[in-house]
Amino acid sequence: MKQEDHKAVDLKKIEHSNRVLLALRQIGKLLITEGNTARLIQQACDILVNSRGYFNAWICLTDESYSVLETAHSGFNQKFNGMQDQLKAGKFPHCIRQLMQHDHVFSASNPLEECSGCDLSKNYARRGAFASRLEYESQVYGFMVLSTPLDIFMDQDEISIVEDIANDIAFGLYRLELEEEKRVAEKARQDSALRFQTLIENSLNCIVILQEDRLVYANTGHRSIHQSLDRVFDPKGFDAVYDEDRDAVASAYRDLVSKKTRHMVMDFRYYPPGKTKTLSHVRWALLSACIIDYMDVESVLINIMDITNSKEVENFLQIQDKMTSLGRVTAGIAHEIRNPLSGINIYLKALRKLTHDVDDAGKVISIIDKVEKASNKIESIVRRVMDFSRPGKPHFVMTNLNKYIDDVAQLTAVTLRKNGIRFIQDLDENLPECWAEPHLIEQVILNIITNAVEAMREYPGDKEIVLKTFKRKQAITISIKDTGPGIPLSIQSKVFDPFYTTKSNSSGIGLSICHRIITDHGGALRFKSMENAGVEFLIELPLKKGGQV
Repeated sequence: MKQEDHKAVDLKKIEHSNRVLLALRQIGKLLITEGNTARLIQQACDILVNSRGYFNAWICLTDESYSVLETAHSGFNQKFNGMQDQLKAGKFPHCIRQLMQHDHVFSASNPLEECSGCDLSKNYARRGAFASRLEYESQVYGFMVLSTPLDIFMDQDEISIVEDIANDIAFGLYRLELEEEKRVAEKARQDSALRFQTLIENSLNCIVILQEDRLVYANTGHRSIHQSLDRVFDPKGFDAVYDEDRDAVASAYRDLVSKKTRHMVMDFRYYPPGKTKTLSHVRWALLSACIIDYMDVESVLINIMDITNSKEVENFLQIQDKMTSLGRVTAGIAHEIRNPLSGINIYLKALRKLTHDVDDAGKVISIIDKVEKASNKIESIVRRVMDFSRPGKPHFVMTNLNKYIDDVAQLTAVTLRKNGIRFIQDLDENLPECWAEPHLIEQVILNIITNAVEAMREYPGDKEIVLKTFKRKQAITISIKDTGPGIPLSIQSKVFDPFYTTKSNSSGIGLSICHRIITDHGGALRFKSMENAGVEFLIELPLKKGGQV
Protein backbone atom coordinates (compact mmCIF):
# COMPACT_ATOMS: atom_id res chain seq x y z
CA MET A 1 0.00 0.00 0.00
CA LYS A 2 1.30 3.43 -0.92
CA GLN A 3 2.24 5.89 1.79
CA GLU A 4 -0.63 8.16 0.76
CA ASP A 5 -3.03 5.24 1.14
CA HIS A 6 -1.66 4.49 4.64
CA LYS A 7 -2.15 8.10 5.61
CA ALA A 8 -5.73 8.01 4.31
CA VAL A 9 -6.48 4.85 6.31
CA ASP A 10 -4.88 6.31 9.43
CA LEU A 11 -6.90 9.50 9.00
CA LYS A 12 -10.04 7.45 8.54
CA LYS A 13 -9.28 5.50 11.73
CA ILE A 14 -8.73 8.74 13.65
CA GLU A 15 -12.02 10.14 12.38
CA HIS A 16 -13.78 6.89 13.28
CA SER A 17 -12.23 6.90 16.75
CA ASN A 18 -13.31 10.49 17.33
CA ARG A 19 -16.86 9.65 16.27
CA VAL A 20 -16.87 6.59 18.56
CA LEU A 21 -15.53 8.66 21.48
CA LEU A 22 -18.30 11.20 20.85
CA ALA A 23 -20.78 8.34 20.83
CA LEU A 24 -19.36 7.02 24.11
CA ARG A 25 -19.76 10.43 25.76
CA GLN A 26 -23.36 10.69 24.53
CA ILE A 27 -24.09 7.16 25.75
CA GLY A 28 -22.52 8.05 29.13
CA LYS A 29 -24.94 10.98 29.50
CA LEU A 30 -27.80 8.75 28.36
CA LEU A 31 -27.03 6.16 31.02
CA ILE A 32 -27.38 8.84 33.73
CA THR A 33 -30.58 10.48 32.51
CA GLU A 34 -32.66 7.71 30.93
CA GLY A 35 -34.87 5.67 33.25
CA ASN A 36 -36.61 3.43 30.71
CA THR A 37 -34.95 0.25 29.40
CA ALA A 38 -36.56 0.23 25.94
CA ARG A 39 -35.69 3.89 25.32
CA LEU A 40 -32.17 3.36 26.63
CA ILE A 41 -31.22 0.63 24.15
CA GLN A 42 -33.00 2.36 21.24
CA GLN A 43 -31.24 5.68 21.85
CA ALA A 44 -27.91 3.84 22.30
CA CYS A 45 -28.34 2.26 18.83
CA ASP A 46 -29.28 5.64 17.33
CA ILE A 47 -26.22 7.35 18.86
CA LEU A 48 -23.84 4.65 17.55
CA VAL A 49 -25.21 5.04 14.03
CA ASN A 50 -25.96 8.80 13.93
CA SER A 51 -22.47 9.65 15.17
CA ARG A 52 -21.29 8.04 11.91
CA GLY A 53 -19.17 5.66 13.96
CA TYR A 54 -21.03 2.52 12.75
CA PHE A 55 -23.16 1.65 9.74
CA ASN A 56 -25.87 -0.06 11.77
CA ALA A 57 -26.44 -1.43 15.26
CA TRP A 58 -28.94 -3.67 16.98
CA ILE A 59 -29.49 -4.87 20.55
CA CYS A 60 -31.66 -7.63 21.97
CA LEU A 61 -32.30 -8.11 25.72
CA THR A 62 -33.00 -11.58 27.08
CA ASP A 63 -33.81 -13.24 30.36
CA GLU A 64 -31.81 -16.07 31.96
CA SER A 65 -33.37 -18.64 29.61
CA TYR A 66 -32.60 -16.47 26.55
CA SER A 67 -36.19 -15.50 25.89
CA VAL A 68 -36.16 -12.13 24.13
CA LEU A 69 -37.55 -9.27 26.24
CA GLU A 70 -36.77 -6.16 24.16
CA THR A 71 -35.14 -5.33 20.82
CA ALA A 72 -33.84 -2.10 19.31
CA HIS A 73 -32.09 -1.31 16.01
CA SER A 74 -30.80 1.59 13.91
CA GLY A 75 -29.56 1.88 10.33
CA PHE A 76 -31.72 -0.95 8.90
CA ASN A 77 -35.01 0.78 8.00
CA GLN A 78 -37.52 -2.08 7.47
CA LYS A 79 -34.89 -4.75 6.86
CA PHE A 80 -34.72 -5.68 10.56
CA ASN A 81 -38.34 -6.92 10.77
CA GLY A 82 -37.48 -10.46 9.70
CA MET A 83 -34.68 -10.70 12.27
CA GLN A 84 -37.01 -9.35 14.96
CA ASP A 85 -39.53 -12.10 14.22
CA GLN A 86 -36.83 -14.77 14.38
CA LEU A 87 -35.50 -13.46 17.68
CA LYS A 88 -38.96 -13.52 19.25
CA ALA A 89 -39.35 -17.10 18.00
CA GLY A 90 -36.06 -18.03 19.74
CA LYS A 91 -34.08 -18.43 16.50
CA PHE A 92 -30.76 -16.69 17.08
CA PRO A 93 -28.18 -15.90 14.36
CA HIS A 94 -24.69 -17.44 14.34
CA CYS A 95 -23.01 -14.55 16.16
CA ILE A 96 -25.44 -14.67 19.10
CA ARG A 97 -25.16 -18.43 19.41
CA GLN A 98 -21.37 -18.02 19.65
CA LEU A 99 -21.76 -15.43 22.41
CA MET A 100 -24.01 -17.79 24.37
CA GLN A 101 -21.04 -20.16 24.60
CA HIS A 102 -18.11 -17.68 24.90
CA ASP A 103 -17.82 -14.35 26.66
CA HIS A 104 -15.29 -12.71 24.28
CA VAL A 105 -16.25 -10.33 21.46
CA PHE A 106 -17.32 -12.15 18.28
CA SER A 107 -15.99 -10.69 15.01
CA ALA A 108 -16.59 -11.55 11.35
CA SER A 109 -14.47 -9.98 8.57
CA ASN A 110 -16.67 -11.51 5.85
CA PRO A 111 -20.22 -11.81 7.22
CA LEU A 112 -21.57 -12.91 3.80
CA GLU A 113 -19.69 -16.20 4.20
CA GLU A 114 -19.27 -16.55 7.96
CA CYS A 115 -22.90 -15.63 8.71
CA SER A 116 -24.53 -16.87 5.52
CA GLY A 117 -27.61 -18.11 7.36
CA CYS A 118 -28.36 -14.65 8.79
CA ASP A 119 -30.99 -12.51 7.06
CA LEU A 120 -28.91 -9.41 7.79
CA SER A 121 -25.63 -10.69 6.30
CA LYS A 122 -26.34 -8.94 2.95
CA ASN A 123 -26.24 -5.63 4.82
CA TYR A 124 -22.67 -6.38 5.88
CA ALA A 125 -21.11 -6.58 2.35
CA ARG A 126 -17.59 -5.10 2.41
CA ARG A 127 -18.05 -4.46 6.12
CA GLY A 128 -16.91 -6.13 9.29
CA ALA A 129 -19.29 -7.25 12.08
CA PHE A 130 -18.81 -7.26 15.84
CA ALA A 131 -21.08 -8.89 18.44
CA SER A 132 -20.69 -8.67 22.22
CA ARG A 133 -22.47 -9.72 25.34
CA LEU A 134 -24.10 -7.03 27.45
CA GLU A 135 -22.76 -8.40 30.73
CA TYR A 136 -22.16 -6.83 34.13
CA GLU A 137 -21.04 -8.72 37.25
CA SER A 138 -21.76 -12.11 35.62
CA GLN A 139 -25.31 -11.04 34.73
CA VAL A 140 -25.98 -11.29 30.96
CA TYR A 141 -28.64 -8.74 29.98
CA GLY A 142 -28.51 -9.43 26.22
CA PHE A 143 -26.39 -8.89 23.12
CA MET A 144 -25.21 -6.05 20.87
CA VAL A 145 -24.24 -6.33 17.15
CA LEU A 146 -22.41 -3.57 15.20
CA SER A 147 -21.10 -3.21 11.64
CA THR A 148 -18.05 -1.13 10.72
CA PRO A 149 -15.97 -0.34 7.63
CA LEU A 150 -13.69 -3.24 6.82
CA ASP A 151 -10.48 -1.24 7.03
CA ILE A 152 -11.51 -0.06 10.51
CA PHE A 153 -12.50 -3.60 11.45
CA MET A 154 -8.93 -4.80 10.96
CA ASP A 155 -7.71 -2.49 13.76
CA GLN A 156 -7.10 -4.48 16.98
CA ASP A 157 -8.14 -1.48 19.10
CA GLU A 158 -11.67 -1.73 17.70
CA ILE A 159 -12.41 -4.86 19.74
CA SER A 160 -11.53 -2.98 22.93
CA ILE A 161 -13.78 -0.10 21.85
CA VAL A 162 -16.69 -2.50 21.23
CA GLU A 163 -16.09 -4.05 24.67
CA ASP A 164 -16.16 -0.60 26.29
CA ILE A 165 -19.44 0.29 24.54
CA ALA A 166 -21.00 -3.03 25.57
CA ASN A 167 -19.78 -2.66 29.15
CA ASP A 168 -21.19 0.88 29.43
CA ILE A 169 -24.59 -0.19 28.10
CA ALA A 170 -24.58 -3.25 30.41
CA PHE A 171 -23.80 -1.03 33.40
CA GLY A 172 -26.69 1.24 32.42
CA LEU A 173 -29.01 -1.78 32.30
CA TYR A 174 -27.67 -2.89 35.69
CA ARG A 175 -28.40 0.58 37.11
CA LEU A 176 -31.93 0.51 35.75
CA GLU A 177 -32.41 -2.97 37.22
CA LEU A 178 -31.27 -1.73 40.62
CA GLU A 179 -33.54 1.29 40.41
CA GLU A 180 -36.46 -0.91 39.41
CA GLU A 181 -35.76 -3.29 42.29
CA LYS A 182 -35.49 -0.32 44.61
CA ARG A 183 -38.71 1.15 43.25
CA VAL A 184 -40.52 -2.19 43.63
CA ALA A 185 -39.10 -2.65 47.13
CA GLU A 186 -40.09 0.89 48.12
CA LYS A 187 -43.57 0.39 46.67
CA ALA A 188 -43.86 -2.91 48.58
CA ARG A 189 -42.63 -1.18 51.75
CA GLN A 190 -45.14 1.65 51.32
CA ASP A 191 -47.97 -0.81 50.59
CA SER A 192 -46.97 -2.90 53.61
CA ALA A 193 -46.78 0.21 55.80
CA LEU A 194 -50.18 1.35 54.54
CA ARG A 195 -51.72 -2.07 55.18
CA PHE A 196 -50.17 -2.14 58.64
CA GLN A 197 -51.37 1.39 59.40
CA THR A 198 -54.86 0.58 58.12
CA LEU A 199 -54.91 -2.60 60.21
CA ILE A 200 -53.73 -0.76 63.32
CA GLU A 201 -55.98 2.27 62.90
CA ASN A 202 -59.06 0.09 62.35
CA SER A 203 -58.25 -2.43 65.05
CA LEU A 204 -60.95 -2.94 67.65
CA ASN A 205 -58.17 -3.03 70.25
CA CYS A 206 -56.49 0.00 71.76
CA ILE A 207 -52.87 -0.06 70.54
CA VAL A 208 -50.37 2.33 72.12
CA ILE A 209 -46.60 2.74 72.09
CA LEU A 210 -44.67 4.09 75.05
CA GLN A 211 -41.13 5.47 75.08
CA GLU A 212 -39.56 6.19 78.46
CA ASP A 213 -43.05 5.97 80.02
CA ARG A 214 -44.40 8.60 77.58
CA LEU A 215 -47.19 7.97 75.09
CA VAL A 216 -45.83 8.46 71.56
CA TYR A 217 -48.53 6.68 69.54
CA ALA A 218 -52.16 5.66 69.99
CA ASN A 219 -54.40 4.36 67.25
CA THR A 220 -57.68 6.16 66.63
CA GLY A 221 -59.89 3.34 65.31
CA HIS A 222 -60.59 2.01 68.82
CA ARG A 223 -62.08 5.21 70.17
CA SER A 224 -65.62 4.52 68.93
CA ILE A 225 -65.65 1.46 71.20
CA HIS A 226 -63.10 2.11 73.93
CA GLN A 227 -63.24 5.93 74.18
CA SER A 228 -60.04 6.96 76.01
CA LEU A 229 -58.65 3.54 76.89
CA ASP A 230 -55.19 4.71 75.74
CA ARG A 231 -55.05 6.95 78.85
CA VAL A 232 -55.74 4.05 81.22
CA PHE A 233 -52.22 2.57 81.16
CA ASP A 234 -50.10 5.47 82.42
CA PRO A 235 -46.83 4.24 83.99
CA LYS A 236 -46.31 7.55 85.82
CA GLY A 237 -48.66 6.40 88.56
CA PHE A 238 -51.23 4.03 87.08
CA ASP A 239 -53.85 6.31 88.66
CA ALA A 240 -56.64 4.96 86.45
CA VAL A 241 -55.98 1.35 87.50
CA TYR A 242 -58.28 -0.03 90.19
CA ASP A 243 -56.73 0.24 93.68
CA GLU A 244 -56.46 -3.50 94.33
CA ASP A 245 -54.83 -4.16 90.92
CA ARG A 246 -52.43 -1.18 90.79
CA ASP A 247 -49.43 -2.81 92.50
CA ALA A 248 -49.62 -5.96 90.38
CA VAL A 249 -49.84 -3.95 87.12
CA ALA A 250 -46.94 -1.67 88.13
CA SER A 251 -44.77 -4.64 89.14
CA ALA A 252 -45.43 -6.52 85.86
CA TYR A 253 -44.63 -3.37 83.84
CA ARG A 254 -41.35 -2.81 85.72
CA ASP A 255 -40.34 -6.43 85.04
CA LEU A 256 -41.03 -5.90 81.34
CA VAL A 257 -39.05 -2.66 80.89
CA SER A 258 -36.15 -4.08 82.95
CA LYS A 259 -36.27 -7.14 80.64
CA LYS A 260 -36.86 -9.60 83.46
CA THR A 261 -39.75 -10.83 81.32
CA ARG A 262 -40.17 -10.71 77.53
CA HIS A 263 -43.95 -10.46 77.45
CA MET A 264 -46.63 -9.08 79.75
CA VAL A 265 -50.18 -10.46 79.66
CA MET A 266 -52.72 -9.72 82.37
CA ASP A 267 -56.22 -8.47 83.03
CA PHE A 268 -56.99 -5.67 85.47
CA ARG A 269 -59.75 -3.32 86.53
CA TYR A 270 -59.71 0.38 85.73
CA TYR A 271 -61.65 3.59 86.12
CA PRO A 272 -62.67 5.11 82.76
CA PRO A 273 -61.17 8.61 82.35
CA GLY A 274 -63.64 11.33 83.23
CA LYS A 275 -65.72 9.07 85.48
CA THR A 276 -65.87 9.17 89.28
CA LYS A 277 -63.92 6.39 90.98
CA THR A 278 -66.87 4.28 92.12
CA LEU A 279 -67.53 0.58 91.71
CA SER A 280 -70.41 1.23 89.34
CA HIS A 281 -67.94 2.71 86.85
CA VAL A 282 -65.16 0.12 87.24
CA ARG A 283 -64.43 -1.82 84.05
CA TRP A 284 -62.13 -4.70 83.06
CA ALA A 285 -59.28 -4.60 80.54
CA LEU A 286 -57.03 -7.29 79.04
CA LEU A 287 -53.47 -6.14 78.32
CA SER A 288 -50.65 -7.61 76.25
CA ALA A 289 -47.28 -5.80 76.05
CA CYS A 290 -43.79 -6.42 74.68
CA ILE A 291 -40.58 -4.55 73.88
CA ILE A 292 -40.15 -3.38 70.25
CA ASP A 293 -37.98 -1.00 68.25
CA TYR A 294 -40.06 1.99 67.10
CA MET A 295 -38.46 4.85 65.14
CA ASP A 296 -35.04 3.46 66.17
CA VAL A 297 -35.92 3.81 69.87
CA GLU A 298 -36.60 0.94 72.29
CA SER A 299 -40.33 1.14 73.05
CA VAL A 300 -43.17 -0.74 74.70
CA LEU A 301 -45.97 -1.92 72.41
CA ILE A 302 -49.25 -2.32 74.31
CA ASN A 303 -52.53 -3.88 73.20
CA ILE A 304 -55.45 -3.14 75.50
CA MET A 305 -58.94 -4.57 75.07
CA ASP A 306 -62.00 -3.84 77.18
CA ILE A 307 -63.37 -7.19 78.42
CA THR A 308 -65.99 -5.91 80.87
CA ASN A 309 -68.85 -7.71 79.12
CA SER A 310 -66.89 -10.99 79.08
CA LYS A 311 -66.08 -10.64 82.77
CA GLU A 312 -69.72 -9.95 83.59
CA VAL A 313 -70.79 -13.08 81.72
CA GLU A 314 -68.02 -15.04 83.47
CA ASN A 315 -69.15 -13.73 86.86
CA PHE A 316 -72.75 -14.56 86.03
CA LEU A 317 -71.79 -18.13 85.12
CA GLN A 318 -69.82 -18.46 88.37
CA ILE A 319 -72.81 -17.27 90.38
CA GLN A 320 -75.06 -19.58 88.40
CA ASP A 321 -72.72 -22.46 89.22
CA LYS A 322 -72.85 -21.48 92.90
CA MET A 323 -76.63 -21.37 92.73
CA THR A 324 -76.75 -24.83 91.18
CA SER A 325 -74.57 -26.19 93.97
CA LEU A 326 -76.64 -24.30 96.53
CA GLY A 327 -79.81 -25.81 95.15
CA ARG A 328 -78.51 -29.32 95.64
CA VAL A 329 -77.22 -28.59 99.16
CA THR A 330 -80.29 -26.70 100.38
CA ALA A 331 -82.65 -29.32 99.03
CA GLY A 332 -80.87 -31.93 101.15
CA ILE A 333 -80.68 -29.66 104.21
CA ALA A 334 -84.34 -28.68 103.92
CA HIS A 335 -85.37 -32.31 103.68
CA GLU A 336 -83.31 -33.25 106.73
CA ILE A 337 -84.65 -30.30 108.79
CA ARG A 338 -88.27 -30.55 107.72
CA ASN A 339 -88.63 -34.17 108.78
CA PRO A 340 -87.82 -33.56 112.49
CA LEU A 341 -89.72 -30.26 112.37
CA SER A 342 -92.83 -32.11 111.27
CA GLY A 343 -92.39 -34.50 114.19
CA ILE A 344 -91.93 -31.58 116.63
CA ASN A 345 -95.10 -29.89 115.39
CA ILE A 346 -97.10 -33.15 115.72
CA TYR A 347 -95.88 -33.65 119.29
CA LEU A 348 -96.66 -30.02 120.16
CA LYS A 349 -100.24 -30.42 118.96
CA ALA A 350 -100.63 -33.61 121.00
CA LEU A 351 -99.10 -31.92 124.07
CA ARG A 352 -101.43 -28.94 123.70
CA LYS A 353 -104.45 -31.31 123.89
CA LEU A 354 -103.10 -33.02 127.00
CA THR A 355 -102.55 -29.77 128.89
CA HIS A 356 -106.27 -29.05 129.13
CA ASP A 357 -106.47 -31.51 132.07
CA VAL A 358 -103.28 -30.29 133.76
CA ASP A 359 -103.12 -27.76 136.57
CA ASP A 360 -101.49 -24.43 135.65
CA ALA A 361 -102.18 -25.22 132.00
CA GLY A 362 -101.72 -21.57 131.02
CA LYS A 363 -98.02 -21.64 131.87
CA VAL A 364 -97.48 -24.85 129.93
CA ILE A 365 -99.36 -23.52 126.92
CA SER A 366 -97.22 -20.37 127.00
CA ILE A 367 -94.09 -22.49 126.78
CA ILE A 368 -95.66 -24.54 123.99
CA ASP A 369 -96.47 -21.30 122.11
CA LYS A 370 -92.83 -20.23 122.31
CA VAL A 371 -91.58 -23.58 121.08
CA GLU A 372 -94.12 -23.50 118.26
CA LYS A 373 -93.08 -19.96 117.31
CA ALA A 374 -89.44 -21.02 117.17
CA SER A 375 -90.37 -24.03 115.07
CA ASN A 376 -92.32 -21.82 112.65
CA LYS A 377 -89.35 -19.48 112.39
CA ILE A 378 -87.09 -22.38 111.44
CA GLU A 379 -89.67 -23.41 108.83
CA SER A 380 -89.73 -19.86 107.48
CA ILE A 381 -85.93 -19.78 107.16
CA VAL A 382 -85.91 -23.13 105.36
CA ARG A 383 -88.60 -21.83 102.99
CA ARG A 384 -86.58 -18.68 102.24
CA VAL A 385 -83.46 -20.70 101.45
CA MET A 386 -85.51 -23.03 99.25
CA ASP A 387 -87.08 -20.05 97.48
CA PHE A 388 -83.64 -18.60 96.85
CA SER A 389 -82.16 -21.81 95.45
CA ARG A 390 -85.24 -22.65 93.39
CA PRO A 391 -87.08 -19.37 92.85
CA GLY A 392 -90.55 -19.53 91.47
CA LYS A 393 -91.80 -17.25 88.71
CA PRO A 394 -93.08 -13.91 90.10
CA HIS A 395 -96.82 -13.25 89.77
CA PHE A 396 -96.89 -9.83 88.15
CA VAL A 397 -99.75 -7.39 88.47
CA MET A 398 -100.14 -3.80 87.31
CA THR A 399 -99.63 -1.75 90.46
CA ASN A 400 -98.53 1.53 91.95
CA LEU A 401 -95.56 0.81 94.22
CA ASN A 402 -96.01 3.92 96.39
CA LYS A 403 -98.71 2.14 98.44
CA TYR A 404 -96.41 -0.75 99.36
CA ILE A 405 -93.54 1.62 100.15
CA ASP A 406 -95.85 3.28 102.69
CA ASP A 407 -96.41 -0.14 104.25
CA VAL A 408 -92.64 -0.70 104.53
CA ALA A 409 -92.25 2.71 106.18
CA GLN A 410 -94.81 1.77 108.81
CA LEU A 411 -93.13 -1.61 109.43
CA THR A 412 -89.73 -0.01 109.98
CA ALA A 413 -90.85 3.12 111.86
CA VAL A 414 -90.23 1.70 115.37
CA THR A 415 -86.78 0.30 114.48
CA LEU A 416 -85.74 3.60 112.87
CA ARG A 417 -86.90 5.61 115.87
CA LYS A 418 -85.10 3.37 118.38
CA ASN A 419 -81.83 3.78 116.46
CA GLY A 420 -82.15 7.54 116.14
CA ILE A 421 -82.44 7.49 112.35
CA ARG A 422 -84.39 10.19 110.56
CA PHE A 423 -86.52 8.78 107.74
CA ILE A 424 -87.46 11.03 104.80
CA GLN A 425 -89.94 9.83 102.23
CA ASP A 426 -90.26 11.60 98.87
CA LEU A 427 -92.70 9.71 96.68
CA ASP A 428 -93.68 10.89 93.20
CA GLU A 429 -97.45 11.50 93.34
CA ASN A 430 -97.66 10.96 89.56
CA LEU A 431 -95.68 7.74 89.62
CA PRO A 432 -97.09 5.51 86.86
CA GLU A 433 -98.07 1.93 87.48
CA CYS A 434 -95.75 -0.89 86.47
CA TRP A 435 -95.77 -4.67 86.27
CA ALA A 436 -94.42 -6.17 89.49
CA GLU A 437 -95.08 -8.55 92.34
CA PRO A 438 -95.62 -5.98 95.14
CA HIS A 439 -94.75 -8.20 98.09
CA LEU A 440 -91.40 -9.16 96.58
CA ILE A 441 -90.54 -5.49 95.92
CA GLU A 442 -91.62 -4.74 99.49
CA GLN A 443 -89.24 -7.48 100.69
CA VAL A 444 -86.32 -5.93 98.71
CA ILE A 445 -86.94 -2.43 100.11
CA LEU A 446 -87.30 -3.79 103.65
CA ASN A 447 -84.01 -5.71 103.33
CA ILE A 448 -82.10 -2.65 102.08
CA ILE A 449 -83.49 -0.42 104.87
CA THR A 450 -82.68 -3.09 107.48
CA ASN A 451 -79.07 -3.26 106.21
CA ALA A 452 -78.84 0.54 106.38
CA VAL A 453 -80.09 0.55 109.97
CA GLU A 454 -77.54 -2.08 111.00
CA ALA A 455 -74.72 -0.15 109.24
CA MET A 456 -75.60 3.09 111.07
CA ARG A 457 -76.30 1.54 114.47
CA GLU A 458 -72.82 2.34 115.87
CA TYR A 459 -72.09 5.15 113.40
CA PRO A 460 -71.29 8.44 115.17
CA GLY A 461 -72.38 10.81 112.40
CA ASP A 462 -75.76 12.10 111.25
CA LYS A 463 -78.17 9.22 110.66
CA GLU A 464 -80.67 9.63 107.86
CA ILE A 465 -82.42 7.46 105.26
CA VAL A 466 -84.07 9.09 102.24
CA LEU A 467 -86.45 7.03 100.13
CA LYS A 468 -87.59 8.43 96.77
CA THR A 469 -89.62 7.20 93.84
CA PHE A 470 -89.63 8.73 90.37
CA LYS A 471 -89.97 7.87 86.69
CA ARG A 472 -86.85 7.96 84.52
CA LYS A 473 -87.09 7.10 80.83
CA GLN A 474 -89.13 3.89 80.55
CA ALA A 475 -88.59 2.71 84.11
CA ILE A 476 -89.70 3.25 87.70
CA THR A 477 -86.78 4.10 90.00
CA ILE A 478 -86.74 3.62 93.77
CA SER A 479 -83.82 5.33 95.52
CA ILE A 480 -82.83 4.39 99.08
CA LYS A 481 -79.96 6.55 100.32
CA ASP A 482 -78.37 6.59 103.78
CA THR A 483 -75.70 8.71 105.46
CA GLY A 484 -73.83 5.79 107.03
CA PRO A 485 -70.20 4.66 106.65
CA GLY A 486 -70.69 3.47 103.07
CA ILE A 487 -69.34 0.29 101.54
CA PRO A 488 -65.52 -0.08 101.44
CA LEU A 489 -64.15 -0.14 97.89
CA SER A 490 -62.40 -3.44 98.54
CA ILE A 491 -65.67 -5.35 99.03
CA GLN A 492 -67.99 -3.50 96.64
CA SER A 493 -67.56 -6.13 93.90
CA LYS A 494 -68.80 -8.87 96.29
CA VAL A 495 -71.93 -7.19 97.67
CA PHE A 496 -74.37 -9.30 95.64
CA ASP A 497 -72.40 -12.56 95.93
CA PRO A 498 -74.36 -15.28 97.74
CA PHE A 499 -73.14 -16.06 101.28
CA TYR A 500 -70.77 -13.09 101.35
CA THR A 501 -71.17 -11.11 104.57
CA THR A 502 -69.11 -8.96 106.94
CA LYS A 503 -71.55 -9.53 109.82
CA SER A 504 -71.18 -12.39 112.28
CA ASN A 505 -74.93 -12.96 112.61
CA SER A 506 -75.86 -12.89 108.92
CA SER A 507 -76.30 -15.61 106.32
CA GLY A 508 -75.12 -13.35 103.48
CA ILE A 509 -78.01 -14.16 101.17
CA GLY A 510 -80.23 -11.11 101.78
CA LEU A 511 -78.89 -8.87 99.01
CA SER A 512 -78.42 -11.90 96.76
CA ILE A 513 -82.14 -12.61 97.08
CA CYS A 514 -82.91 -8.93 96.43
CA HIS A 515 -80.75 -8.98 93.30
CA ARG A 516 -82.47 -12.14 92.11
CA ILE A 517 -85.94 -10.66 92.65
CA ILE A 518 -85.19 -7.46 90.72
CA THR A 519 -83.48 -9.40 87.91
CA ASP A 520 -86.56 -11.63 87.63
CA HIS A 521 -88.59 -8.45 87.15
CA GLY A 522 -86.41 -7.47 84.19
CA GLY A 523 -84.98 -4.66 86.30
CA ALA A 524 -81.64 -3.68 87.76
CA LEU A 525 -80.37 -3.28 91.33
CA ARG A 526 -77.33 -1.00 91.58
CA PHE A 527 -75.61 1.06 94.23
CA LYS A 528 -73.34 4.08 94.53
CA SER A 529 -71.04 4.37 97.49
CA MET A 530 -68.13 6.43 98.72
CA GLU A 531 -66.37 5.43 101.93
CA ASN A 532 -67.71 7.44 104.93
CA ALA A 533 -70.20 9.14 102.62
CA GLY A 534 -73.13 6.72 102.72
CA VAL A 535 -74.58 4.47 100.07
CA GLU A 536 -77.47 4.80 97.63
CA PHE A 537 -79.28 1.74 96.30
CA LEU A 538 -81.24 2.19 93.07
CA ILE A 539 -84.04 -0.20 92.12
CA GLU A 540 -85.09 0.16 88.47
CA LEU A 541 -88.17 -1.63 87.14
CA PRO A 542 -89.44 -1.55 83.54
CA LEU A 543 -92.85 0.05 82.91
CA LYS A 544 -93.89 -2.45 80.26
CA LYS A 545 -94.62 -6.10 80.86
CA GLY A 546 -91.68 -8.24 79.75
CA GLY A 547 -89.47 -5.15 79.42
CA GLN A 548 -85.82 -4.92 80.35
CA VAL A 549 -83.91 -2.08 82.00
